[in-house]
Amino acid sequence: MSAAGSISPGRLSQSDELQPPSPLPTRRTRTLSTCERASQSNTEYGVCVSFDRNRGHGFIKPNGEKKSLFVHISDIETPYVLLAGDVVSYKKCPIPPKMEQMQAVHVTISEESISKQARERWS
Repeated sequence: MSAAGSISPGRLSQSDELQPPSPLPTRRTRTLSTCERASQSNTEYGVCVSFDRNRGHGFIKPNGEKKSLFVHISDIETPYVLLAGDVVSYKKCPIPPKMEQMQAVHVTISEESISKQARERWS
């Protein structure tokens, strides 16, 4: 380094070596692109089995199926927190990176479920 604080050509400063490459894909960015692919799938219906607001995820039992689907907090499109027993509509998409299992996205709570009990909002 010269007295003026510049870096000689071909050398990186210590701060440059520690910075990750840019742009880094965030989890939400990957989920968003996956959700866009899901937008062409059919809307399905099911019941919320469980949802943990602190962990930010839960499970939905699809109508007529045995295996529950994972649902992430970022894929819920209503201003209300999901509760066990809520009737929901959703679309399915594969879970990255292996794309072997499915998750619920574009999740909305039915008006019937919203009116049945007192609701907590996300904010």
